[in-house]
Amino acid sequence: MADPTLASRRFGRKLQRFRERAGMSEYAVAKAVEMSPQTYGRLEDGVKQNVSSLLVNGLCDKLGVSDEERQQLLDLAEEVRQERNSEGRSWRAFANRLRPSKDRYFDLEESARKITTVEFNLVPGLLQTMEYRRQLAWAEFPNQKSEEVEGLLTFFQQRRRRLEDPEFEFEALISEAALRHPTGGPGVMGDQLRYLTELDDRPNVSIRVLPFSTNPFAAVVGSFVWLDFPMLTNSKLTSPPVVFVEGYVGALYLTAEDQIGMYREALRNIRRVALGADATRDLILSIAREYAP
Repeated sequence: MADPTLASRRFGRKLQRFRERAGMSEYAVAKAVEMSPQTYGRLEDGVKQNVSSLLVNGLCDKLGVSDEERQQLLDLAEEVRQERNSEGRSWRAFANRLRPSKDRYFDLEESARKITTVEFNLVPGLLQTMEYRRQLAWAEFPNQKSEEVEGLLTFFQQRRRRLEDPEFEFEALISEAALRHPTGGPGVMGDQLRYLTELDDRPNVSIRVLPFSTNPFAAVVGSFVWLDFPMLTNSKLTSPPVVFVEGYVGALYLTAEDQIGMYREALRNIRRVALGADATRDLILSIAREYAP
């Protein structure tokens, strides 16, 4: 089953709201437009599939939506078709070498307007040096052939290009523990930390450290990624944020307001206790000198 993307997710949510407002069940709407309940359910779930203008107009007729609401759904359906007909994301060529739980994340990462990552264990992916990433790749995939690992590194280089886009913003809130974990040894870590200070000079990148002395609340929350998205081209609507929480054998993609509301509050508190820009830079360089004077 295809994963939901931005327009398809937004289309499904609006369709669900219009159906509930009309007081109709999924089964009743599906029967009214001569569609199986399973297929209609996938529409509301935001799973990408063919969404024709004829189908959208039929749904709108049955749900009694306004002309403006009808146009919104038609515009979103056009977005879904564009996503479906696109040549695909850059990560897809490497999909067989990646964990299945990350597939949708890379789609979202490429579409995001801003990413805010809270990380307690490792330097965030888009901020990693090539050698740091290589050490992690061998640790994660110890049985891979060398050429397969190098293929993953090629994909990693493609991901890092997001930071070159001035329209894209990246905010990292990193635990001091991640900076002191000696991934790859002193030389690799020294280079990695100095690279962080170089990236922080970019106007679209913000890096702040959560020192050991900070309130333990942040560590209780754990690592997560908050993704904000741009306005959709045709519909002129903004897709809601997504919170990504990764585990070793799977991942959560949170979109419900009661769930992301908790992370919104957590993010506010974590920002409040993080070091300022100057103090962050001083600490990073101090740790870098400990690794490689």
